[in-house]
Amino acid sequence: MTVKAKFFAYFRDLFGGRERDVVVGQGATVRDALALLCDTNERRREVFEGESLKPHLVVMVNGVHVESLRGLDTVLSPGDTLAVFPMLGGG
Repeated sequence: MTVKAKFFAYFRDLFGGRERDVVVGQGATVRDALALLCDTNERRREVFEGESLKPHLVVMVNGVHVESLRGLDTVLSPGDTLAVFPMLGGG
């Protein structure tokens, strides 16, 4: 099945564009999709801290923060959109 990954801020440079289609198996999770996307050491270092997401990272599925769902274990469905961006701050 195919899901769409969208990248924001410096992740656009890191992943080579604004979005990319990712082919994952049925029942794949956010963790599975991110593991496929992080196909270089540099990408993996920017996204993961051990087996967890880096604390400054925000990942959403269809506009809902994954931490509000099942985190990295959130199961994806065909056509889902996975968004990856750094936590934004302001003042």
